[in-house]
Amino acid sequence: MTNVDELYVCRICGNAVKVVMAGAGVLVCCGEPMELVEDEDE
Repeated sequence: MTNVDELYVCRICGNAVKVVMAGAGVLVCCGEPMELVEDEDE
C-alpha cells in the first residue's frame, strides 16, 4: 500500500515516482518493485 507524498525510486533505471493518490498494490518499474525512499529526517 502506498501513502500520499511517498517517494519511490527504481534502482535499475532511476525513475522516481511521488504518490499523489494512495492505493493498494506495488509500484513496478523495469519488471521489479520500486523502493520507498525513506525520509532522512525521521
